[in-house]
Amino acid sequence: MRIGILTDILAADPWSGVGNYARSLVREWSRAHEVWSIGSARQAPGPGFAGHLRVSRWNWGWRRQIESRTDLVHCPQARDVPEFFYEVDRPRVVTIHGATVFLFSGTGVAPPPTPSILRHREHPEAVDLYLTVSRSAQKEIVEQYGLPADRVVPIYNGVDMELFSPPPDKTAARQQACARFGIPGAYLLHVSNYQPKKNGVRIVAAYRQLKEQGFGELALVLAGSTGWGYEPVAEEIARANDKSIIRLGQLQGRELAELYRGAEVFLFPSLHESFGLPALESLACGVPAVVSNVFSLPEVVGDAALQVDPNDAIGLADAVHRVLTDRDLREDLRRRGFERAALFSWRRTAEQVSRLLDEVGTAERLEVL
Repeated sequence: MRIGILTDILAADPWSGVGNYARSLVREWSRAHEVWSIGSARQAPGPGFAGHLRVSRWNWGWRRQIESRTDLVHCPQARDVPEFFYEVDRPRVVTIHGATVFLFSGTGVAPPPTPSILRHREHPEAVDLYLTVSRSAQKEIVEQYGLPADRVVPIYNGVDMELFSPPPDKTAARQQACARFGIPGAYLLHVSNYQPKKNGVRIVAAYRQLKEQGFGELALVLAGSTGWGYEPVAEEIARANDKSIIRLGQLQGRELAELYRGAEVFLFPSLHESFGLPALESLACGVPAVVSNVFSLPEVVGDAALQVDPNDAIGLADAVHRVLTDRDLREDLRRRGFERAALFSWRRTAEQVSRLLDEVGTAERLEVL
């Protein structure tokens, strides 16, 4: 099969969640299929894509090029589907990663919908098949976009278990991470883009409560780029005026895995997630996690992490306190977390998606979860 994938939307931030999704699919697809990058760039859109993509750059006759080189086209992000995508005479597949913009409209938690998102609501017939990343996301997309359930197919994300794996020695892993990133000692970890839905303000509040409960030497490490609406959490950090709250930029690959491995507890009390890949990566690294009990996260982590009400900073602090003070619980979560993460494979994800792509345009739909 010859798959065309839109790549201009990945070039600005190839290590974002969508970039990770697309990069992992392309890497796995390239083992058995011919994958074409569709966009204006002369080269692959970032690290991890080179060697797995054939690059098709816009020039005279671009539409004919796409149609002659591909059997279908895929856009990995519903938020930014370009107009030309709908002009290509090939089956069209779009991944919608969730419906945050509609679920939290007017609350300040999500940005307003883009014209591209509104088009999916108004003209869904222009796309042959929609993909998403969890049953929770499928449910909200069907409800918020008004799409038929059989045209929105959930296929779980995967995790790279070779990259994200438990350390043989936890103490050594902590010391290594602290030395590399300038962390003074044992630390809690949160990884995200700081958007309001990531709940950073309550994470900082819960951390301050833990310090009042006697964990004064514990640091809080926040890693990731700054996305839309990050200002409230930045202001909360400034108000705390605490040098033990450490903000790192966006980390990738082995550096990110090293940061996970050294953490005592991973915090991910999101107000909304469509999947929650950082939580799964932390479990793969053997780090106990405390996550929210809403939307996709209970579906993804199962009983392998503690779940809390994301609106309750005190409850979040109490859950972290339990993990820090109960060795048996901590070890049980590490074991169950690794076993849970091992169920999610990017190869399996890519195989399931490619089977569906083979069937685009037919009435048959596979049950993939």
